[in-house]
Amino acid sequence: MVKKLGKFIRFAAICSLLFISSLVTILYLTIENKPLIERSANIAPEHIERFKHIIDKHRRDAYPGKITIANILPEDIDIAINYLTHLFANGRAQTSLTDGGALLQLTYPLPNDWLSGYLNLEVAFTETNHFPFPQSLRIGNIFIPEFLTRLLTQQFLYWLQHNYSEFNAGLDMLQHISISPEGLSIIYRWDGEVFEKTSDLANAVPIINQQERESVLRYHLMLVNNEHFRNRTAIPLSEYLTSAMQLAARRSTNENNPAEENRAAILAITFHVLGLPFKLLSPETSNWPHPARLNITLDGRRDFAKHFMASAAITAYADTILSDAIGIYKEIEDSRSGSGFSFNDIAANQAGIRFAEQATASPASAHRLQVMMSSNALKDTDLMPYWSDLPEHLSESEFTRRFGGTDTLRYQHMIKKIEQRVNALKILN
Repeated sequence: MVKKLGKFIRFAAICSLLFISSLVTILYLTIENKPLIERSANIAPEHIERFKHIIDKHRRDAYPGKITIANILPEDIDIAINYLTHLFANGRAQTSLTDGGALLQLTYPLPNDWLSGYLNLEVAFTETNHFPFPQSLRIGNIFIPEFLTRLLTQQFLYWLQHNYSEFNAGLDMLQHISISPEGLSIIYRWDGEVFEKTSDLANAVPIINQQERESVLRYHLMLVNNEHFRNRTAIPLSEYLTSAMQLAARRSTNENNPAEENRAAILAITFHVLGLPFKLLSPETSNWPHPARLNITLDGRRDFAKHFMASAAITAYADTILSDAIGIYKEIEDSRSGSGFSFNDIAANQAGIRFAEQATASPASAHRLQVMMSSNALKDTDLMPYWSDLPEHLSESEFTRRFGGTDTLRYQHMIKKIEQRVNALKILN
């Protein structure tokens, strides 16, 4: 009996040693010291414009049963994938297209607290009669051959098809994706019923989780029930923000992260300032009280308050890259057919971005902002830089004549002036 137990222990020890050795070998082969991709994540206004053009073209041309084509430039594919990789995994990505094929390279930095290094992946796609299919996969120094890559992909697709009926409907709608150095051409037969199903699915997926909803509701109810804000012709945004930050400061304890409290406060205030229904967040929020119809202004202007809070919310829940690009794109659009290109709107955008950065960067930064806003009588001029001398309401031709575009030295000089004024704001110091 003792001899059998000893054999079992030796066998278990050998198996454990082999398992640990295999794990160490895999880690050694997959984790690398240098990133495969080193680049910044940038989005320019023209990328936003081209994405919007694709959506607009679909709305204009697509109807049930019609074959429609969406063309996407290589640059836009590359920019989008790199940005999404940065946003969701703090990584970097790069794509390159050839005739009938595509190469996707990704780099993910590993957490330094338990394992340092980089996880580098490289996936080669090849064009098929339907959609691009992975041909090979490399993870670090481990190369996955074509037959195994295809097997894994087929098993994953099988799982999707048997668990999500919407995925099957989407595959039926997709006719073909062609790859060339000029970009992707997506050919699809539009089906309104599929759109309704996927829309219902999207509406059933909340933007924020239950804990975040409870936090946002707390700030929303505080603002709705605040008697101080009723029956006033105009409410300075600084007062609105201060009341929310005071509640955030009281709630920020060892159990409640100050940055998360600030993020919830920013989102609640944004819905109030923009007059948006809270049902956009989640089906569970459709029965929340509607925001009061209040005239919330920043330095006397309602549009500044909207620019400030919209940029703050995008920064708090996405990042400054997207917020910057959307803000500048909107001004370019305004110069063509709206109120005109206004640098003071950009100043409000930048101020909102920096405010959200301070409010959510870290628990320490969030707490400092809470203390500052709770202990000081802030004014709108502490949130919004001096703007009266900034050009506004410029038509597209006037903007081009004076500044040449968004990549010229004259334009960058104006942006730098705005950034300097924003950096000097009391709320950021």
